[in-house]
Amino acid sequence: MATEVIMPALEMSQEQGVLVRWLKSEGEFVARGEPLMEIETDKAVMEIEASASGILSNVTAREGDEIPVGQGIAWLLGEGETAPSPDVGAPRPQQLSSRPGTTRRARETKTRTRSSARRGRVRASPRARKMARKLGIDLATVTGSGPKGAILPRDLEGLATAAKTAVAGESEYRVVPVKGTRRSIAKRTSESYRNAPHITLSLSLDVTDLQARTTPQRRLTPCLLKVVADALLKHPRLNAHLVEEEIREFPSVHLGVAVSLEDGLVVPVLRNVEQKGIERIQTELADLADRSRKRTLQPEEMKGSTFSVSNLGMYGIEQFTSILNPPEVGILSVGTVRPEPVVADGQVAIRPRMQVTLNADHRAVDGAVAARFLQTLKESVESAPEAES
Repeated sequence: MATEVIMPALEMSQEQGVLVRWLKSEGEFVARGEPLMEIETDKAVMEIEASASGILSNVTAREGDEIPVGQGIAWLLGEGETAPSPDVGAPRPQQLSSRPGTTRRARETKTRTRSSARRGRVRASPRARKMARKLGIDLATVTGSGPKGAILPRDLEGLATAAKTAVAGESEYRVVPVKGTRRSIAKRTSESYRNAPHITLSLSLDVTDLQARTTPQRRLTPCLLKVVADALLKHPRLNAHLVEEEIREFPSVHLGVAVSLEDGLVVPVLRNVEQKGIERIQTELADLADRSRKRTLQPEEMKGSTFSVSNLGMYGIEQFTSILNPPEVGILSVGTVRPEPVVADGQVAIRPRMQVTLNADHRAVDGAVAARFLQTLKESVESAPEAES
């Protein structure tokens, strides 16, 4: 029986996915449960298994294409079968996973597509239409290579180059689509900055004692994360979520730690940090960072953080502010360690110092509460005993 391959929804809020690569070639037999393709959502790259056995046929999506959830991109056919010919670009009911409301929207979109076709509208995939609008290309002048002559993104590539170089006064440039992880960052940071009134407080820390706790095998960041977790337990208002009219304070500390990627960042979660020693924190942090860069994190490993930490000290950044990661109410930005002259016991001495900046949601956290948290953090960093390993 012919089975359609669609773009699945791997998360409740997912609206589209990027086809990273096909793991099977067109014309190749695929057994049910075999890896078929890799899909990039806003947060991770996931391997998708075939929902049925058959020969991979009628592939309409190429690697790098951004595809709405529910849209058909290929068929799995039995021997001698042929694929049906539905309207190109109309999202279909999902087969690999489900999302509330998708089927209804799929029917509505399909109806609109058919109505448009009856009016003589040019056949084109949603991504091709979006691309054409952006580049100012009239689709009526383009010959499509898709089913029933539908225009696909690849049909616009040559025209896209011409459009880019034809802009008056501009030299040729490279287009970097805002999609996948980058789209998620843009959306979340815009919503956060628009909806959450940020307050910002900064403090300089003497990290002499903190550095004394490090070794070649034990790095500074895990030591700092342990101290941050201990401080959050003493100031639970910062270890919280703001959800509608509720402030939800949590008894355990789940730290979101920002990890830089080539095209953005992700925030994997270190769970129950207050219960772990520094060696274990370091091991788990290294594993999460490695799998973040390989795009092999599972979606659940990037959910449930109660507070976040972003460290740009390794790039020599002295001080910066971060945007909140809703529904969290606090995020700590960590700068580089640099030697500075300070007065200690009446004498000028050179000490390693580090700037930290706390951003908090003023709807849940007052300035004095945020200041007390930083004060506790400072006291802990500058006089903390050796943590249990």
